[in-house]
Amino acid sequence: MDDGTRISWIFTVILLVGAAMFFAMAETAFSSVSRTRLRALAEKGGNNAEKALYVTDNFENAITTILICTNIVHIAAASVVTVNVTKYWGVSAVTVSTIITTLVVFFFGEMLPKSIARKYCERISLATAGLMRFLMILLKPAAAILTFIGNAVSSLTKGDSDVTVTEDELYDIIEDMTKEGTLDEEQGDLISSALQFQDVTVESILTSRVDLTAIDVKMPQEEILAVIKNCNHSRLPVYEGTIDHIIGVLQIRKYIRSYLKNGSIKDIRALIDKPFFVHQSAKIDGLLTEMSKKKLNVAVVTDNYGGTLGIVTVEDILEELVGEIWDEDDRAVENIAEITDHVYSVDADLLVTDVLDELGIYYDDEEEDRVTNKIMSELAYENFSGIPKEGDSFRYLNTVIAVQIMKQNRIIRLTVRVEERGGEEE
Repeated sequence: MDDGTRISWIFTVILLVGAAMFFAMAETAFSSVSRTRLRALAEKGGNNAEKALYVTDNFENAITTILICTNIVHIAAASVVTVNVTKYWGVSAVTVSTIITTLVVFFFGEMLPKSIARKYCERISLATAGLMRFLMILLKPAAAILTFIGNAVSSLTKGDSDVTVTEDELYDIIEDMTKEGTLDEEQGDLISSALQFQDVTVESILTSRVDLTAIDVKMPQEEILAVIKNCNHSRLPVYEGTIDHIIGVLQIRKYIRSYLKNGSIKDIRALIDKPFFVHQSAKIDGLLTEMSKKKLNVAVVTDNYGGTLGIVTVEDILEELVGEIWDEDDRAVENIAEITDHVYSVDADLLVTDVLDELGIYYDDEEEDRVTNKIMSELAYENFSGIPKEGDSFRYLNTVIAVQIMKQNRIIRLTVRVEERGGEEE
């Protein structure tokens, strides 16, 4: 009889520790699980997903319920152990039993289950949803009373001001969520792009005037057809005299249709659309809204003197948000291509920080502030006294950067040779 009683109270303690594990896992699982994922599962007819959504939608009530149950379980376990240890081994053994119980409850009832729940939050939230929903409904009156008391007490004090999150902290949160697996890398990049979207100006994404394919309004029909044949664009800017005087935008489809119908086109002025001009400092988020309202695809970007700096398209703006958009006419060109060991060919229009990060080159906070939003060609021109020639090079951090391709005094690509770091730098 004595042995049976001893086994029964040990079994009771094990059950109580198991209950503590359940509530610890439920708390972590429901605080980590994706509501979007649960909603998708619920729409597919998942009964447990609907119950899990109920818990996440009433998370404050769920936390209060878990708190009540966890305290009951912990107090019960401590009481059972204390009473039975006193009965069988005397008061002198209570201290040792308390330490052992605390360690067991901490490890098996808190730390271990929370670590497991963080890794398998979706599975565990679905598995525990039914019981959690039942307990929330059962203990709702008690939870409401405790919440009321807590709110009444907290209202007596002023408290801290509303918590605000800085932009840097938001980027850190996204980075942490990506590392933990809550967000995959593509989702993290998309959210970061969305945060940066409102700060990007037209100047940083335009197609430069030196790269423009444009048509002179007085160009003969044969030359226009040759330009159309050799380009992959659906629209071309039309200028009169110089590229700084753009008078419209020609839709290739409209021109071809008119050419096939009439046989010849003497003057293209009747076919061109009115140009839309925007200053180089305009933000692309506002420009996208304006171009969408006016149903425009191309905007002409002007500089401070009214000259043509380049053009920007709706596709250029969207690519800044979602990444490269490919069609069947695009040719894949690697922005960073490895030539040999530790030597890379780099697009001169890439941001310096992006290249450094991609190649694993160390730079401190001071250098980051200096080169933020600076592209590789700007960095190169800063290190040359004049217009460089192909093959000219300079040292930067632990690299040697050389001009690889020049076109009309413009740097197109650079080679970056990464040198071995010294022991002090390591």
